[in-house]
Amino acid sequence: MNRMFQGFVLGCIIASSSVTNADFKPEAIGIIETLPERYPDHWIMAQDLSFFHMLEGAVRVIDPSEETVGAQYRGQMTSSFTAVFEHSRVRNEHYVIESFFSRGGRGGERKDFVTIYDPVSLSVSDEIEIPAKRITGMPKGTQADLIGEDERFLGVYNFTPAQSVSIVDLEKRLFVTEVATEGCGFVIPSGTRSFSSICSDGSFLTSTLDASGAFVSSTRTDAMFDPVGDPVFETPVSYGDDSYFLSFSGKLLQVNIGEKQITGGDWLSLATTEDEKSWRPGGITPMTSDTDGNVYILMHPDGGEGTHKNGGSEVWVYDLEKKETTNRIELKNWSLVVGTSGTGTNKFLLTTNTDMGIDVYELPTSNYARTLTSAGSNPFIIDGLN
Repeated sequence: MNRMFQGFVLGCIIASSSVTNADFKPEAIGIIETLPERYPDHWIMAQDLSFFHMLEGAVRVIDPSEETVGAQYRGQMTSSFTAVFEHSRVRNEHYVIESFFSRGGRGGERKDFVTIYDPVSLSVSDEIEIPAKRITGMPKGTQADLIGEDERFLGVYNFTPAQSVSIVDLEKRLFVTEVATEGCGFVIPSGTRSFSSICSDGSFLTSTLDASGAFVSSTRTDAMFDPVGDPVFETPVSYGDDSYFLSFSGKLLQVNIGEKQITGGDWLSLATTEDEKSWRPGGITPMTSDTDGNVYILMHPDGGEGTHKNGGSEVWVYDLEKKETTNRIELKNWSLVVGTSGTGTNKFLLTTNTDMGIDVYELPTSNYARTLTSAGSNPFIIDGLN
């Protein structure tokens, strides 16, 4: 043993000899923390895709108002293989639509489930097996959604590449049926007990269910947007009976989803000046809204063909009541995802930056507050529960 190492060992022995058992307090065990039955409306659910280990994704419950990681992090649920997250406000349940393989990362037999989590304990309360064909691409809010005002049914989008929607009865805890949506994709709740899908020719297909969740009929609109000249992003925002789809050029397509058949097709422009017309929306999740009728859109300058995934350096705020852009928020960091949470005076704008931290801005001041590092490695979905 060399002298340097002997000295290090002797120093450790001397230091440790001055510490007694009385200096250590045993850690309490057997304590199970719980969350409130109804979360504060400024909390967020941050979905971590876990790009480099997709079988170990997570949906984390985060309080963005807190300063420290320990206070921000409230808990998490696992989400296997590019899962999709939904929360029922009516039933107060979390749903993770996920896939498992019998040999783990080496493949094997695949099984898909709607895993149901209790929001208080974040423990699995039930699971419903569904056909193993759900789309496993980048998670988007329209890959699954709740149908009907009572949120009894859950629709899960399938792509094999045939397109369809699996209907799940959340009350009876069972898979009901599969609704074919040829040439049309995603699940956008509409009407009393129906859902709409975006079609490849720029039209919308609406499928209606009966009280048991069985398929009744479908209707299809004329083309409402140009899928080649100016496509729309897959995930709209809703306000009242209307949904708003964001086009690649920076316009909002307003359609009415209150009835069985989608109607409307009015276009709203985000830009007013010549300078603004050169800006384009972009990102993984480029648009969100709040309960006051404001839409928040990630925008970047000098946009053009193929820049719709680039993210943005600003968030533009569009007021759906005034039908105009009312604010341009300059971001601290270039961002790829936008979300909101909270109401009243405890309200936040959140963006996932290119370092995969979540930047928090206070609303309505737009002041930067902090960056969250508690949301995981790839927080690509920010879901405010307000």
